[in-house]
Amino acid sequence: MKLATNNPSQHPKVYSVLIDFGRYSNSFDYIDGNSLGVEIGDIVLVKIKGRVITGLVMKENLFTENFDFNKEFKYSFIERIIQKKVFYKWWRDWIEDIARGHKVNIIKMFKTALPPGWFSKSNVINKSISSNFWILITPNLNYQSRDLTNRQLLLIQKINSAGGLWQSDLIKFGFSSTLINSLIKKNLIKKISRSKIDNLPLISFENNFKENQIPSLTYQQKEALSKIKEMKEGESLLLWGETGSGKTEIYLRITKSFLEQNKSCLIMAPEIGLIPQLIDRFSNRFKKNIFEYHSNCSSKQRQLVWRKILEDKEPLIVIGTRSSIFLPIRNLGVIIIDEEHDNSYKQETPMPCYDARELALDRAKRDGVKIIFGSATPSLNTWKQVKYENKFKLARMKERISIAKVPEIKVIDMRDEFKKGNKKIFSKELFKSLRNLKDKKEQAIILVPRRGYNGFLSCRNCGFVVNCPNCDTALTVHIGIKGKKWLNCHWCDFKSQFINVCPDCHSNAFKPFGIGTQKVVESLKEEMPELKLLRFDRDTTSGKEGHRKILSEFSKGNADVIIGTQMLAKGIDIPNVTLSVVLASDSLLNRPDLATEEKALQLFLQLAGRSGRANKEGEVILQTYQPSHPVISFLKKRDYESFLNESLKLRKDLNLFPFCRVCLLKISGFDNALTEQTANKLSEYLTPLCLRKKWSLIGPAPGMIPKIGKKFRWQILIYGPDKTELPIPTEKSLWDFIPKNIFLTIDVNPVEI
Repeated sequence: MKLATNNPSQHPKVYSVLIDFGRYSNSFDYIDGNSLGVEIGDIVLVKIKGRVITGLVMKENLFTENFDFNKEFKYSFIERIIQKKVFYKWWRDWIEDIARGHKVNIIKMFKTALPPGWFSKSNVINKSISSNFWILITPNLNYQSRDLTNRQLLLIQKINSAGGLWQSDLIKFGFSSTLINSLIKKNLIKKISRSKIDNLPLISFENNFKENQIPSLTYQQKEALSKIKEMKEGESLLLWGETGSGKTEIYLRITKSFLEQNKSCLIMAPEIGLIPQLIDRFSNRFKKNIFEYHSNCSSKQRQLVWRKILEDKEPLIVIGTRSSIFLPIRNLGVIIIDEEHDNSYKQETPMPCYDARELALDRAKRDGVKIIFGSATPSLNTWKQVKYENKFKLARMKERISIAKVPEIKVIDMRDEFKKGNKKIFSKELFKSLRNLKDKKEQAIILVPRRGYNGFLSCRNCGFVVNCPNCDTALTVHIGIKGKKWLNCHWCDFKSQFINVCPDCHSNAFKPFGIGTQKVVESLKEEMPELKLLRFDRDTTSGKEGHRKILSEFSKGNADVIIGTQMLAKGIDIPNVTLSVVLASDSLLNRPDLATEEKALQLFLQLAGRSGRANKEGEVILQTYQPSHPVISFLKKRDYESFLNESLKLRKDLNLFPFCRVCLLKISGFDNALTEQTANKLSEYLTPLCLRKKWSLIGPAPGMIPKIGKKFRWQILIYGPDKTELPIPTEKSLWDFIPKNIFLTIDVNPVEI
């Protein structure tokens, strides 16, 4: 046997391996001294300074003829291959370009793009992998002719019938490691060390297929479908369809046409809660492998989907959230981005702060993929690209499929309710509509902007508010099933006991203020005990099937009313819903954010669209203390296009986003003085760079919430001409200004400032 050597003359290739080591991520050169068959795209184990960590094989280079082998020059060996070929070269180049554009180091970008669990700074991964042994029968073995004990024969039959088993499972079944090793020595079975993920079942939805009658298309659907089919490769189209106009049917038809061309399709949704409904619609229509990819899937499932995409040559359908944009789907024909207006497509933290919509547009141009943005309330940014730049084609569907009349939007002035003596959170008009649900056998959706029970706990005597000790925010009141109350921070998840006496002035006038989903559920139970209620928010939808389970219960008619946060307004299609309600709408109208009006009007219109989608007449009720607010005026007229045009004109005149480029640099740390000092130094460094490229700089200033999770927050805002490069050097250069324990986040085109 030839001994491995680290003399480069014995190994014609040197491999550049990217590892997460030290403050900066670097590539280090290694050789395949153990003849593992290393390739670009492999995830490998390497040693550095006595530690065993994972790395990505990025490049391979041949030694040149001029290399002096006589010099003392040694390379370390690649220890092991963890995963074979997890990316292609074209995909690697794309991810590196994204990293440069977002000013983030490459390892962070690859960690974000690849499924979780394939990287680790510690050597724990080595221990976990080495303990996983897959036991197989030796190929072409005629074990029946061998002289075996009953126990040995039983072990072989067990392995053979299963097609292979993990050694750990065999030991659980009662077979000793001594027995297993004895058969290995006889060459009757083989032991292979590999990651246990390889034998997990890959969840697809092929068996959900149903021979349902495909609905006929309306005239406007046919027009939209025709425009989409006329698109050239790499082109983009906005499918602006009113809620209930049949956008999903268009998605299904387009998917069918690409599958027939032997091309794969990526369907994206902004929220995990929308995935189950899309999975059901697509799996009922297509007898194909359909895979879901999002953060509620386990790490192992996401790894399996990734591997399936790499290895399978058949066209497939993937339905996922923003992270699915990174999937290395070959022969991709179309990317469909549903509810494109939703800011959940943008990652705010941690870095990289990417926008999946922007990455989809970039990928479409690179790979010649058609891209469809679908929405009933398109974003200002997308509408600008339609109207001002002609970068998007446009298909409009203005009419609902349902023959029912479009619901009137009733705006209830809660000031009048108060003057008439109604101090409850429900108006008399709403009470009346809710009471009719049972008789009509219909259902209602109630949107509440906040989860929890009450907004905050405050003293009516001295004004003291119970704040989180880690953040500059008030603690929210929560209540358990048995009535136990506690305080919870929605930013850092700090929890505290509920108190009844003011700790400042010792007054008993210490009461909760504001309403959350829990409070609404409790109040409705007291007022109308005959109604069956469901709650739909982050607290009740945890777990992979949390969203699906609650929506399934509601769609089956097992509840009369579902009460939830903003996720309720997004894409949910339940025919029996005839009443849509917005409580406490004022909190959505008064946020300190440039996009507040756009977000509020989108949300209200989306929720209004949940009502009366079948052939039953619907009703929409919005309760507010500001009935004359401009957003309410546009809402009542359902005139979203006028809102878009007026807003864009104003922003263009003032040179505001999306007519300029914006970047927010967020500096945080546990020491407020050091964080502020760092922000000032960074500002001084960036000012001349901004001036040189005609950009403006504002700040530094404290963040909108100055402290979260014990970290003080400062920020610097820079903005400049649209389509120009950021006046920011590479992240490495910026780190010269960032002391230890101070954190920097660079957010390009931030959602909130």
